[in-house]
Amino acid sequence: MTISTFNLSLAIILMLSNPVQSLAQSKPSIAYKDSISYADSLFATSNWAQAKQMYESVLTDDAVNSLAWNRLGYSNYHLEDYDGALICFRKSLSQNPPLLLKGVVYSRMARIYTHKNDKQIALAMLDSAANNSFSNSSEMDTLIEYIAFREDAYFKQLRNRVYINGNPCMGNPHAREFDFWVGEWDVHPTGSKQTVAGHSLIQIIAGGCAILENWDSPASNGKSINFIDPVTNKWKQSWAGNYANGIQEFVNGEYKEGAMRFTFESTDSQGKKVIGRFIFFNEGPNQVRQFNETSYDGGKTWATSYDLTYVRRR
Repeated sequence: MTISTFNLSLAIILMLSNPVQSLAQSKPSIAYKDSISYADSLFATSNWAQAKQMYESVLTDDAVNSLAWNRLGYSNYHLEDYDGALICFRKSLSQNPPLLLKGVVYSRMARIYTHKNDKQIALAMLDSAANNSFSNSSEMDTLIEYIAFREDAYFKQLRNRVYINGNPCMGNPHAREFDFWVGEWDVHPTGSKQTVAGHSLIQIIAGGCAILENWDSPASNGKSINFIDPVTNKWKQSWAGNYANGIQEFVNGEYKEGAMRFTFESTDSQGKKVIGRFIFFNEGPNQVRQFNETSYDGGKTWATSYDLTYVRRR
């Protein structure tokens, strides 16, 4: 007997001696082909026709799987079986899906009603989507289904609500207090608009949860990030400049009396404590005054560190 013949014989003997194990090893691929997971893999590759066929073969009428019913509905939608899609979406909603999925289902139902030329129900579905944390505002901006809706005042309101769902800081008045500083600015010493001290670009970032400063001048450049400190619920600015000891934090920021007012502490070259006030005065839509002063005697007397006026570039 050759070695190859012996190995083959041994394999057959082992298979016959343990048929349960052999069957168990052969089951996963067969089971997978008949599973929700396989249907999901077809769905993930946008194979709508085969995904629909597989979901229908594994989902019984009483199957509790809100995600699978949603995906079957979306497959039907892409195959333009709108009535079939609605049945599946309603099935998904009846099973109390997670909040985010619920919002998505309502948004997909809205798209179907646009195809049915039922604007009122489509808007009602979008309202329900917004109420259930739907946050894909870009979909409302770009999908062809909504072309006829985009100038509708109520659609615009819904779109803004959906945008806020995805960017909650944009809807938070506290997080919008420093927006008066946002823009592109020429910066002058206060009282001397002929002299340019530098330029600054102030941007809203992180979905409205922070403001980024980009400062550039012949003498220095740097950046700061401004945000609401979750510990104090007050504004904080963290600055980094390209010069020695160019790291500084300004804390306890509050917008009051038309100005954002920070405080800070540092030490001088001899290690003596210095306290400071850093104020941004809102002087209208096109001008901001930035004022920094320090005290070496605990606040008894104050000296101006710098006083700058930002003029918006037109």
